[in-house]
Amino acid sequence: MEEQATQENAAEQISAQRASSARQGVEANQADEAWKTMRCSDFGNEALPGTAKSMRLFLAVEYLKGWGRDIMDDDVLGNLTAPLKKVLKDNGASMQFIRKPGRAGQFRDERKLYIARTDQGTCFTTRISGVEDLLHLDIQALADGTWGRSELPARPVERVNHPIMLVCTHGKRDRCCAIKGRPLAAGMQTCFFGDEVWETSHSKGHRFAPTMILLPWGYSYGRIPTGQAIDAVKTSAQGHMYLTGLRGRGCWDAPGQTAEIAVAQKLGAHTVPVGSLVVKETTEQEQERAEKEIAARDRTSSRTNSDDHHPKTAWRTVETSRGDTWVVHLEQVSAGDVMASCGKPPKHGKTWVAHHVTQV
Repeated sequence: MEEQATQENAAEQISAQRASSARQGVEANQADEAWKTMRCSDFGNEALPGTAKSMRLFLAVEYLKGWGRDIMDDDVLGNLTAPLKKVLKDNGASMQFIRKPGRAGQFRDERKLYIARTDQGTCFTTRISGVEDLLHLDIQALADGTWGRSELPARPVERVNHPIMLVCTHGKRDRCCAIKGRPLAAGMQTCFFGDEVWETSHSKGHRFAPTMILLPWGYSYGRIPTGQAIDAVKTSAQGHMYLTGLRGRGCWDAPGQTAEIAVAQKLGAHTVPVGSLVVKETTEQEQERAEKEIAARDRTSSRTNSDDHHPKTAWRTVETSRGDTWVVHLEQVSAGDVMASCGKPPKHGKTWVAHHVTQV
């Protein structure tokens, strides 16, 4: 009897273990599949610096019709797609569609065109009849504030003397932009009654929604609520760089974007004139001086812990408007799992981190 009881008890334990393993397997599968029901902007906590949309010569074109999933698609522009792509490529320009928030933005007689040189922090605007006008405009001349050679009747070209915030609301690209971007744009519009706020098409990085681009400097922002987005415009209008939610400036590469933000944070909020920091490649002499400074204050290795035995590193020099020079040592590290878009499975990502910010 005792032997039979022992066997029954062992069988029950095995059954319980199998049931427990099955439950754990189900729970693991549910955890693995959780991303399918999540918004990409609610997944993970990827760092913002170094993720800005690349742009130097940037066109924001008021376009009232549907944007589709990709504005440079034949379904949106039809026969205009190929020649317009050529115009943008020939001028080294990028383009996004814009419209005013709300229903009022869907009924306008003429369209506005903004052309910004983000590395110079300049922006000019004129009026066009439609996107097809871009095929007949001297883009470079307009970027410098003149009409230039054009087959179209001349229109006034005006310099834009105020910041412009473009809020991504491109729901067909990713639902996060519609869900989080449209309320943000509408909320900002209640504070600004001019042309400071526009909705825009895909601005890269909807996983950081709500995302926005600040012209004329090409700063990208993400994950900030309405109040902070309003502060970003007001602070920029006052001539200061706004740091909260800053992803970087599009005229620099990813390490350069991260380096600029690191130096601005070192100098402190509201102390850096907006658009004043210039990022350059670090010279051998600057790197040597920085390494000596680092060694003097930190006797340990300049590398920090990393999950990569051979991490990718970079150096960038940042110059201020006062003539100060800062050298930034950066390393590319793990960003954990990144969900690039809603409905896409997470993938391992990487991000740039500024380990040492040294004045030389």
